[in-house]
Amino acid sequence: MNQARIAHLTRNPKIKTAEIRQTFLEFFRERDHRIVPSSPVIPFDDPTILFINAGMNQFKDVFTGRRKVEYTRAASVQKCIRAGGKHNDLDNVGFTARHHTFFEMLGNFSFGDYFKEEAIAFAWELVTKVYQLPVDRLYATVYEEDNDAFRLWEKVAPELRNGRIMRFGKKDNYWSMGDVGPCGPCSELHIDRGEKYGAGPNDVVNGETERFTEIWNLVFMQFDQLPDGRVVPLPKPSVDTGAGLERIASVMQNVDSNYEIDLFQDLIKAISEITSSKYSDHVSSHHVIADHLRALTFAIADGAGISNEGQGYVLRRILRRAARHGRLLGMHEPFIHSLVPVLVETMSDAYPEIKEKQTHVENVIRAEEESFLRTLETGMNLFEQIAKKVKASGSKVIDGADVFRLYDTYGFPYDLTEIIAGEQGLSLDRAGFETAMARQKEQSRAGAGFGTFVEQTARRFIDMIDDKELLNMPATYFDRENYDLEAEIKNVKYAPFPEVAVITDKSPMYVEAGGQVGDIGRIHNDALDIEIQTVINHHDYYIHIGKVTRGTKENLGTGQTVTISVDAERRRDIMRNHTATHLAHAALRQVLGDHVKQSGSYVGPDRLRFDFSHHQPMTPDEIRQVEQIVNNQVLKAVDVSTEIMDIDEAKKSGATALFGEKYEDKVRVVSVPGFSKELCGGTHVKNTSQIGPFFITLETGVASGIRRLEAITGCEAVRLMLEAKYFRTQAAQLLGRREEEALEALQQLKQNNLALEKELRKTKAEMFSGGGQSVGAEQKIGSLTLVTHDFGESDRDVMAGWMDQQKARGEAVVAFGLGAVNGKATVMAAASSAATNEKNINAGAVLKEVLPRFGGRGGGKPNFAQGTVAVDTEASNIFEAFKQIVEKKTTS
Repeated sequence: MNQARIAHLTRNPKIKTAEIRQTFLEFFRERDHRIVPSSPVIPFDDPTILFINAGMNQFKDVFTGRRKVEYTRAASVQKCIRAGGKHNDLDNVGFTARHHTFFEMLGNFSFGDYFKEEAIAFAWELVTKVYQLPVDRLYATVYEEDNDAFRLWEKVAPELRNGRIMRFGKKDNYWSMGDVGPCGPCSELHIDRGEKYGAGPNDVVNGETERFTEIWNLVFMQFDQLPDGRVVPLPKPSVDTGAGLERIASVMQNVDSNYEIDLFQDLIKAISEITSSKYSDHVSSHHVIADHLRALTFAIADGAGISNEGQGYVLRRILRRAARHGRLLGMHEPFIHSLVPVLVETMSDAYPEIKEKQTHVENVIRAEEESFLRTLETGMNLFEQIAKKVKASGSKVIDGADVFRLYDTYGFPYDLTEIIAGEQGLSLDRAGFETAMARQKEQSRAGAGFGTFVEQTARRFIDMIDDKELLNMPATYFDRENYDLEAEIKNVKYAPFPEVAVITDKSPMYVEAGGQVGDIGRIHNDALDIEIQTVINHHDYYIHIGKVTRGTKENLGTGQTVTISVDAERRRDIMRNHTATHLAHAALRQVLGDHVKQSGSYVGPDRLRFDFSHHQPMTPDEIRQVEQIVNNQVLKAVDVSTEIMDIDEAKKSGATALFGEKYEDKVRVVSVPGFSKELCGGTHVKNTSQIGPFFITLETGVASGIRRLEAITGCEAVRLMLEAKYFRTQAAQLLGRREEEALEALQQLKQNNLALEKELRKTKAEMFSGGGQSVGAEQKIGSLTLVTHDFGESDRDVMAGWMDQQKARGEAVVAFGLGAVNGKATVMAAASSAATNEKNINAGAVLKEVLPRFGGRGGGKPNFAQGTVAVDTEASNIFEAFKQIVEKKTTS
């Protein structure tokens, strides 16, 4: 390490966080570690976690041996979010000095290279020699059964032999990424912040107070936790370390809280200015907003959307929690999006992607803030009903099921409901809420099922394979150029016969990856035929899973020669759709802008699906432009080129690296020269002309900020063209016009129909208004006339016309009508001047009181109001409710 840098770190107690980050990477670069960029915070290819929550996530398959890399040492600074699943700090943010939903994790990794001694030595050297943290305030912890780690700490750091090497159990010193995956004992470094932060019996290492802070965790990866509960040794013992950058910065900058380091200062100042609030008076709210803005910005920039499920739902909760704290600061309008530029200015040097996607991030957050404000209004109406019911019953506690309904339907965080309830002297049934939450989770798990038959079968075969059988066997060679290939059987498993799994020395079958579905086909010879349903990659060995349709076990043995045949027509359809996906991606960026990035895909034989970041629906003209651009590339008949390049060289050449993909040092670059260039391991056509026609069949939203496009090519597109031609011919014949005039004729027909409908509505309105007093049921309530009418299927103008007639009457009249308008149960109310002035009838207030009882909402002015109710509302029931309210008003 450069001595000048060490001196600078020592001399400068307010060292910038950016320098701490860079120093860490330089330290490990000098010790032969490959510096690997942070992966996106969205784990696009790992369904076991919602967000990337540790530096090792992107190396998970390397630790387990499923992915090979050319280096054995690595270091990174990983963007992390802990706001869901096992690692969830969301509810702690704002109440502690060191918890975050978004944070940066410094990490160094060994993949079967060095192990415990070197990892401990590196950590001690960096912390004490480079970062110059005081040795007399450092403590090391080890897993209670890890005698090796204890001994090595005594050797590397003899200064800690005075009782500052401590043993702890599995809860504190054993690490796993999740329910499945790599795991092992760990050793941690803690620093004593001093008695200023506490001197009581609970102020201890691994305690919950602020005095002792964990700054580095060294995980000794020795095992792999399998889905079936088994714990097996990893191929080679490895090392995964993690150190929270924000925590280390708070120690080195000598501040009391992570939120006082330099990275947060401009952000907290901006929050104070925008909300006109003093930081010292609202510390928790400032921390929540600053932290949650970081999580939202990085997640959305990395391709996430906001929705009602999975990651999207967690992000929605994060945003609404921030918005709730904004309301505590007096903010009742969208404001979080306006803080994005401040964060970009602070962190875009380290993470340029947030600057590239800044406009998109702002648009998504703004739209979600506006949506929440609308939802909040509706939810508050429901809360008022619930609160009124609780008070009427004499209770002071809101039932947990009702609290959960506010949470689940309207996105009210528990703490928001708690605050609103507290303002009315009410409390919440926490246990009931948690019971309802647990019930929903259980239903979700049950609804998810246990995977498809093929997935279950694949898992069963993998469990049957002893990895020791594969140790001396060369990996399966994938031949992407041939559809038929002679191969040798290397391993066979039955579950039971005729269900079979076959490992061969080579295969022409593509394994599902990168959004492209895997191949199907046959394994056969003169005495054998196996229908292959799926192929999976297990430690680089291709397992062909299928059913024997001809032959016996005797025909199927290790060493036999077979022919593997891919379903060629299906493969060609997939290739068309995959190359078309690349063309569509490039076309979308041309039409919509460079902020468009892939956030998911499906490439099958039937269609292609492409999810991409964009904040609003595409217009018909934009869709047409994309179709035109892609079809132009098809007609140009451009050769599709594929070359193998170094990853860095490929990126420098302009090749697009897709989100969620893990790349080796050598990568395949697929290019349509002059138009598209992407890193891709999938199969593609040789020439764009082989794609055939390209048509977009769907454009929709899948989450806030994420759009989905579906399209067809080849045979499916030709079928659509022929159907469209037939439709056009038939339509022209029905209209009695030439085909080229059919559209104009349809437009004219529509205009004529609209004119007739308008005339019909006018006639109905005149009928009602002309004889208003004879339409509807009238009854007297004292000197007030109550008129009600069930319109059935109706029109808003017809109902409003009748209401106008009623309120124009000279006597005291109040009228209520119910009708089905465009599929909605619509309610209108009107009161004459005499009714409002002499009888104190307020139509808007009456609707606001009655409609929620029938699952609706509405309101308006004293003389006219409208709203909607549940579609199954009986007219007699709601009219009786109106009558009771009116009677009460006239007699009070």
